[in-house]
Amino acid sequence: MTTRDWALTYARLGWRVFPVVPRGKRPLYSGWQRDATTDPDLIGRYWRSEPGPNIGLVCGEAFDAFDIEAPHLPAFKSWITESRYTLCATPVARTGRGGIHILAEPVGVGGGRDLYLGREHIGELKSVGGFIVACPSTTVSEYGWLVEPDIAVAAAPAWLLSLLDHPTRSLQSQPVRLGSPANAGHRVDTLARAIEAAGIGRRNKLLYWAMRRALEEGDPPRAAGLALARAAIAAGLAEREVEATIRSAYEASLR
Repeated sequence: MTTRDWALTYARLGWRVFPVVPRGKRPLYSGWQRDATTDPDLIGRYWRSEPGPNIGLVCGEAFDAFDIEAPHLPAFKSWITESRYTLCATPVARTGRGGIHILAEPVGVGGGRDLYLGREHIGELKSVGGFIVACPSTTVSEYGWLVEPDIAVAAAPAWLLSLLDHPTRSLQSQPVRLGSPANAGHRVDTLARAIEAAGIGRRNKLLYWAMRRALEEGDPPRAAGLALARAAIAAGLAEREVEATIRSAYEASLR
């Protein structure tokens, strides 16, 4: 497939595309956030010849991208294997520098966020305001799909979302308990702000994950539930829906 064929494929998926400098990762034009498109005619103008510009994909709309850097990929894979985690079927790409992009439904936190495995920075979440370069673009080497985007983008599992946690502890260490109330309060406040900032259609899912996360960290169930419920209701969720989601998260934590 040509670069234009791939750009048209992404457009048919509803992923907005824009041209990136050949063999680079810088947008070819300013205003890419506004001008990125799914219009076949515009795509034909951008990619008139081969190889043409690289392809940029807008993040934070149809998907977010968990960008795991190449030097940290072995540790990331070992962590998944040792913890017996499973990544549900979702598009995964190999980057030009040998890392990976794991595509997931937008998580609603907004902006770029660093990813940490324990205390080690291993990559970045590309979300609202960000973009990724996509196959068949070339930088150091050619981008390619490890799991092609002919399947739907899946929701990020909780273990993948946990990489968004700031490294206040090792992921293999014991959870923070009530002996550290300041940490607990800060953590729940952070989760609550993420819920308030989440887009429509994502808040309930994020509320469930946030409650599970708070309970896994040893936060008091009642205090965490009240704080997260207030944030969710302020964000526009119905009180009955909020109560059901928090109860479901709590019951799941007991299994």
